[in-house]
Amino acid sequence: MNILTLLGSPRAKGNTATMLEAVESEFRKQGHGVRRIHVARKRIGGCLGCNACRKVPDRIACVQQDDAVEVLREMIDADMILFATPVYYWGMTAQLKALVDRTNALITRYGEPEQNSLVRGKPVALLATGGGIYENNKLVFAAFQKTAAALQTRLVGELHIGECTEPGDMTAETRSRGTEFARHILRQTASN
Repeated sequence: MNILTLLGSPRAKGNTATMLEAVESEFRKQGHGVRRIHVARKRIGGCLGCNACRKVPDRIACVQQDDAVEVLREMIDADMILFATPVYYWGMTAQLKALVDRTNALITRYGEPEQNSLVRGKPVALLATGGGIYENNKLVFAAFQKTAAALQTRLVGELHIGECTEPGDMTAETRSRGTEFARHILRQTASN
């Protein structure tokens, strides 16, 4: 299976990247291909809300020709997508949110009986790290669940790693949660 991971953190070696590495390592150990895109290093403009993409069925038709189009193509080509983000002010990072907003271009024939998604049925998961406890960060998961539903994807896993602000705060036990999360995602993907 070809797995696409989308690192939404602006910090290339922060908590989210550290946990994502544990997850990706397990994917590779299980024999899967992994491609990571560091979203903060891409040039991705916010959605213009022009809805031009909705006028063209069955392909990406965004009027903005920036790095988002390349990432959206990678999402279509992947067998599974894992979004990874630190929680900033109860949501995902601005860099990842810009990409998520641009996934609007993956929805075709919007509002018509034949409405579809170019990633329909694809397994997706969310890994979120934050300085606070889950109860203070759960809004990011609620928003992601709505996004997964709008894109007609299958949500196969969510993991929150809280109470850590620096990678040095993460213990081996914490990192092992990433390994178990990877196994969980793979089991969920295989069972559907």
